[in-house]
Amino acid sequence: MVLGHSLAELLLDLLTDHPDLSDLRDAARQLDQYYIPTRYPNGLPGGVPAEAFTPRQAAETVAYARQLVARAGTALGDWPH
Repeated sequence: MVLGHSLAELLLDLLTDHPDLSDLRDAARQLDQYYIPTRYPNGLPGGVPAEAFTPRQAAETVAYARQLVARAGTALGDWPH
């Protein structure tokens, strides 16, 4: 059981039964890196998240999140609905 918000740790638990999801490790790690700095104005050393991240980074991160949700959902039987 994973307590917390780490997608990489949640994915690690899934890999036991779904090793085909191992290619999502980098995406999960990348998403974990954005957890604090994108939510809290003081999560970055100066500036606010909107000024620190580029549109390209935002698009890439959304793509990672969609891929992770879709593939994990399929592995878990499209849970939740």
